[in-house]
Amino acid sequence: MNQNPSEKTIIEDETKESFQNIYFSKVILFNDLVNDFGHVEDCLMKICFKSKKEAKKISLEAHNNGKAICFVGSLEECETVAEKLSAEHLTVSINS
Repeated sequence: MNQNPSEKTIIEDETKESFQNIYFSKVILFNDLVNDFGHVEDCLMKICFKSKKEAKKISLEAHNNGKAICFVGSLEECETVAEKLSAEHLTVSINS
């Protein structure tokens, strides 16, 4: 079976995306009116292992768009991160 290069690329991309979705989940941070940027950034650095620059970018994305991905990992890792962020009064969810 011969495939043209564009079909092969689409299939490889879909397979790669499916593979990543099976093994990785995402923690989504939601914007709220309670926490200030400093607290959110500190939590992202401490709990999600983000640099100051990454934490600021994620905080701004959540503020501007209502939500942002703040952590990607196994479901177990995401559950742990989400619990810790929730304990800091941040609003999060896990997408598998």
